[in-house]
Formats: sequence, structure tokens, C-alpha cells
Amino acid sequence: MQPSKRAQLAIFFTVFVDLLGFGIVIPMLPQYAKALAAHPSPWMAWVNDALRFPDPGAFWAGVAMISFTLCQFVAAPFLGRLSDLLGRRPVLWVSLVGASASYLIMAVTGHFEWVIAARVLGGLTGGNISVAQAAMADSSAPGERSKALGLFGAAFGLGFVFGPALAGILSGSMAGKAMLASHGWYLPFFVASGLSLFASTLVVVWLPETLTPEARTHARRVESRGHALVRALKRPGMRQIFCISLLAMSGFSMMEGTYSLLANARFGFTQREVGYLFAFIGVLIVLYQGGLVRVVAKRIPERAALVAGLACMAAALPMLPYAPWKWPFLLVMVPLAWGSGMNTTATSALASQLTPRDEQGGLFGVLNAMSGIGRIIGPLVGTLAFARYGYAAPYWVACGSLALALIVGATLPRNHPAAVEGEEAV
Repeated sequence: MQPSKRAQLAIFFTVFVDLLGFGIVIPMLPQYAKALAAHPSPWMAWVNDALRFPDPGAFWAGVAMISFTLCQFVAAPFLGRLSDLLGRRPVLWVSLVGASASYLIMAVTGHFEWVIAARVLGGLTGGNISVAQAAMADSSAPGERSKALGLFGAAFGLGFVFGPALAGILSGSMAGKAMLASHGWYLPFFVASGLSLFASTLVVVWLPETLTPEARTHARRVESRGHALVRALKRPGMRQIFCISLLAMSGFSMMEGTYSLLANARFGFTQREVGYLFAFIGVLIVLYQGGLVRVVAKRIPERAALVAGLACMAAALPMLPYAPWKWPFLLVMVPLAWGSGMNTTATSALASQLTPRDEQGGLFGVLNAMSGIGRIIGPLVGTLAFARYGYAAPYWVACGSLALALIVGATLPRNHPAAVEGEEAV
């Protein structure tokens, strides 16, 4: 097997195992945080009295989500750039170990404050996605990056198929119920911790370093040129790409942060049923990233795919609060999931094509930081709108965010020059 193919396969399995753990946590987190917040400490009770929300639990679920993304926003660009200087493997390993420790704390705590501490730890070390994206870009030619990043997205999607399904199985199992009843421990979070620890082991024993010594030496020489964000913003079209990433993720994460609460409010679904719903979304992501992305990348230019993806998401989001169960509700998820896949892959590919090889880690760190801001704004605005105006409000606000992203997408240059600067140096 060619070294580049071996690296891509290793990254695929590493990301899959890690996202399997992440996929276990995401569908459970809103209801889990809401349940802990039902027994507030004195300062939380004071906040509840001050805000006077009809549903304060939704607000605290949002706090649990944005505490992670806020810290990830701060740390991701530095971790991405650090991977340009030291290599992908050591930074990826540290990130996965941090995720494992974070899940372990959440598994055993019964206090909301410790949940926030765990989410902060996970966010500060949460650069694994951007570093893995950079490693995938390292191992592919510029013209092949849409396909390579599609493979990355397939690993992401598979994690969201089996992770939420495993969350539903574990939380509804006799062992999970007994552990929760007798100790207040959450079995799914123990499993998520173990999976991230296993992924860190895969990095050590299986993943080759994808960044060449020459590229690391060159990155150290150009380190004085300034922050990755400043350098990236100087490139034509990059401002629009970052803005689209921010707006699209804000809209999508409004759904992601309130989806569990919506399913509970509309249909009375518990963590188990919500886990299966997220697994269905994961299946849709895999179908796109594992197969359809190759057709789209071959026949549709990245700019057109980006705009089409945004349009699909904008059309689907406001339908979710009204679509009846079962098939209409599930069918609405198809354009939402596939539109997100089209937009995310095209955005990453366009940004990567504009960036020299020795700055890919910094680029994806910044790109994920932009998404991180969206993951702060989205759940915060979404849960506030949910708590104040009901379950439909976040989805209309999300639709507006996607509409703005569409307007920005229409201003993208039709022809993006390849970034050859720095390629010869590596």
C-alpha cells in the first residue's frame, strides 16, 4: 500500500473510533445536562430566578454545549499551528487523551459544575478534528482533496451512525440502568472515554507522520509571518469562506443543540430514541460522504456544491418543528444532512486549495475556529430561543443564518487560484 493511502486509511480509522465516542455523547448531552440542572446549586438557582425562563433546563443544556466550543475556539488554531511545527501525531495524541479524560469526568460526576469543567478540558484539547483534517490534506494532492476530505467525512458519519445507536443501546441496557441507579454513573460516557483512549493508542502504533521534516522546518522558518488567521484572510475568497463556515455552522448547531429537546417536547423521546435519531442522521452522512461526494466532486464545482448545500439546509430546517412523525420527519433530515455534507466538504476543499501545504494545519485550525464560533453562537441562541419562545423558534433563526450564508456564497469568485506558494519549499 502506498504511504499516502496507508496514512489516509489510518486517519480514517482513528477519526472513526474517536467520533464513535463523540457520537455517544452528543445525543445524550442536552437531556443529561438538563437533568443535572434540575437540582441547581445556589448560584444556578439565582440565575434561574434572574432570567425567569419558562424552561431553564434548556438554557443550562446550552451552557454545557458552548463551554466546550468556546474553549475549542480558543485552542484549535494554536493546536493546528502547533501541528505544523511539531507534526500531526503528537498533537493528535494529546487531543485524544484530553477527550478521554473529559468523558471520564462526565461519567462519574453528579454535579453540573464538574460537567462544565469536563467540557472545558475537552474543548482546550479538542483540536483532533482540525489536525486530522490537516493530516488528510497532507496525504493527498491538491486536486484530490475533495475526495480525501470526503473519506474523512465518511469516518465522521460512521461515528455518528454507530455512536448514537450505541448511546441508545447502552443507556437503555440493564447494566446502564443499574449503574445509573446505584452509583449515578453513566455507562455511555465510560465507553466514550475508553474509545478516545483507544484512538490515542492507534495514533501511536499505526498512524505515520504525514508532515515531512522539510515541511516542519519550513513552517518554523516562516513562523514569524504572523497568526494563521491574518495570513489566511489576505488570500482572495478566504474571507467569504470563513464567513460561510461561521454562518452555516451557527445554523446547523442551532438544530444540533436543540434537536434532542425538540424530539422530547414533540414526541416524548428519551435519550434512547434520540440516540437512534442521531444514528439515522449518521447513516445519511455516510451515504453522502462515502459515495455521493465522489459524484459531486467529479461533476459539480466546489462553489456550486457549496451554494447547493446551503440551499438544502435552509429549506429543510424550518420544516423540522412541524413535520409529523414518522416518515415526513425523517425525510426532512435527508436534505439537511446531505446539504451539510456538500457545504462542509466544498468549504474545506476550497480553503485547502488556497493554502500552501506547510500551512494546512494552521488553516484547518482557523477554519475549525470559525466553525467553533458557530458552535458557540448556535446552541446559545438556539437554546435561548427554545427556552423563551418554544421549540420552533430556533429553526426559523437557523434558516435565516443559512440564508445569509447563501448571500455570501454568491459573492465567491468563480475561479479560485491554486495556492502554490510554499509548495516548492517542502
